[in-house]
Amino acid sequence: MKLREHDTFPCFDGLRAIAALSVVFTHTAFISGYSFRSNTWGPYLARMDIGVAVFFVISGFLLYRPFCMARFADRPAPDARAYGIRRGLRIFPAYWVAFTAVLIVPALEGHDVGALGASRLIAHYGLVQIYAPRFGLLPLQQAWTLATEISFYAFLPIWALCVRRGPRGTTRAALRSELIGVGSLYAFGLVFRLFLHDGANAGVWRGLVNLWLPARIDHFAVGMALAALSAWWSTRGEAPRWTEHPVVPYASWLLALASFWLLSERIGLRNNRGSLPFTTTQAWLVGLLWGFVGGFLVVPAVLGPQDRSLVRRLLRFRPLAALGVVSYGIYLWHESTLDWFLRRKHLIVAGRFPNPSSFTTMTAFVLVTTVLLAVVTYFVVERPAMRFGRSLSQRVRVTAGRTQP
Repeated sequence: MKLREHDTFPCFDGLRAIAALSVVFTHTAFISGYSFRSNTWGPYLARMDIGVAVFFVISGFLLYRPFCMARFADRPAPDARAYGIRRGLRIFPAYWVAFTAVLIVPALEGHDVGALGASRLIAHYGLVQIYAPRFGLLPLQQAWTLATEISFYAFLPIWALCVRRGPRGTTRAALRSELIGVGSLYAFGLVFRLFLHDGANAGVWRGLVNLWLPARIDHFAVGMALAALSAWWSTRGEAPRWTEHPVVPYASWLLALASFWLLSERIGLRNNRGSLPFTTTQAWLVGLLWGFVGGFLVVPAVLGPQDRSLVRRLLRFRPLAALGVVSYGIYLWHESTLDWFLRRKHLIVAGRFPNPSSFTTMTAFVLVTTVLLAVVTYFVVERPAMRFGRSLSQRVRVTAGRTQP
């Protein structure tokens, strides 16, 4: 299959939508009690936090591919300052708005949200709250993944610089060194989690370290491996013929579904649908299968003709793709709207949610409210910030070019 150097990936918005919606469903199913009431769907809804792994794989692919393209084409690596500006303005502005709203709105409604203190506020606004127990993960609990993402953003240019010291050019040796390097990251993540969960899988520090980049690097590495292959084929101008075989997207998603079924039904978690601790083996298998599900879901979006197969048509389905465009806002706002629903329905008692609620009603309310907030956030905050980031990073690149000897 002939490739252009600057291929686009139109299926990614659909993947982002699936990832964000799966996280919404797992949270509403848990809070409503439906995960515990349904023996048919409960085990699967309890494991739909798998969407986090999909986001990590996507980040690994999209962010590492430009570094690989530069290496294989023997060009300078992307400017680290411009890269940092774009990533920072992509994540922080919308997050700051959502986090501030979480602090203010409940207080305006007369609810006691408690004082976070200056150090905790700084940690949360700076997305470093996962590095000390005293900072806590509340009040925007899902933001731990953003803290992990930020650490990956910082790590990636350093990694690319180090691995580029290997063989250069569009040779198989360069690709081999990339895949060996990414493979070592993947293996490191698996081994790190094995030692991390060794023993009782308990303790505040152990739980926090499980959120750090080393414990999640294998999920990013899956995307990085796909990025290396995609970039190498693009610089050569042609991909292997098997990548355009019509069975590839279906086989890949069947493997993703099989991995998700194993995760939900076959590693002893069928009756563990809440916050019970995993055993050492279960914790390790969960991390392993997260990578499998995320990787196999993403494969059709990066390999083969992007206008063929029902899988890719689904991912490019306009309503789904539109949700993917605002998926960051959906991810940021869904727990806040869920809390708002609980307060409005008086389902929170002494800080807990003991009263069961309709999963359908709760999910519908959360989805409608969250999507509306996400759309507003995208047009008012995200898109202007991204536009400014592109403009600022371009000026940085131009300035850097002028200062070259």
